[in-house]
Amino acid sequence: MAKGSVELHDKSVVRSVEKAAIILRLFSKKETQLTLSEISQRTEFNKTTALRFCKTLEKVGFIEKTYISTVPYYRLGIELYKIGSLVIHSLEITSRAKPYLRKITEMTGDNSYLFIEKNNKAHCIDTIKGDYLVRDTTTELGDTLNLTQGGGPIAMLAYFDSNKSEKFFSGLNLGEKQFVKLNDRLNNIRSKGFSLSKGEIYPSAAAIGAPILDFQGNVVGSLSIGGVIQRFSDERLPKIIEILKKSAQELSKEFGWDEELVQ
Repeated sequence: MAKGSVELHDKSVVRSVEKAAIILRLFSKKETQLTLSEISQRTEFNKTTALRFCKTLEKVGFIEKTYISTVPYYRLGIELYKIGSLVIHSLEITSRAKPYLRKITEMTGDNSYLFIEKNNKAHCIDTIKGDYLVRDTTTELGDTLNLTQGGGPIAMLAYFDSNKSEKFFSGLNLGEKQFVKLNDRLNNIRSKGFSLSKGEIYPSAAAIGAPILDFQGNVVGSLSIGGVIQRFSDERLPKIIEILKKSAQELSKEFGWDEELVQ
């Protein structure tokens, strides 16, 4: 085959991959199923081209055809879920979070923390200490905390899915008033996109936390800013909250979450 023919073939393959990607990106949480006509209109591919690509994507399991009454719809296929899960598992949260921890501490001067949840407990798996460190009143690397208190831990709890939340709450044996109080707090965290904790872990310490979410909205972990309680004044809080939420939002995007943290 002549060199010109090879280059032409390569460009054709690239364009085909790009067109397939355009179709896959049409689907979202709000629109999980689309008809061929909708795909054609939104991509501006004619119906013949759109159908050809849909059939190819269906053949490899990237999309599936389903029916509502007699109308055929397309939706994302299980093969994409398998690939997506592999990508998520290959993302090392500590290495990805490290630059954000450094930036948080550089910008605020306070301690920054990375938490993950395991067995219904919050585990501090990384931290960078700031300029206002008090050893007796700070969370350390390797510490395990309850999910119902503290900036980072309760930020994760607030974003558990309904099934996980139900299982967690069933093991707490809370009274009605305690349950309502905690549930109100979690709703407040979701409405603002961050948690605030003062004097819960240590009387003289405070912290704020924000969740890290993956492409499905599942909790991957949380970022937190903590330190002496005097540094979490009403005047200063808006600035550090903005820094934390922006960091958590950007890190969540690396795991596939492209929506706001506020729910």
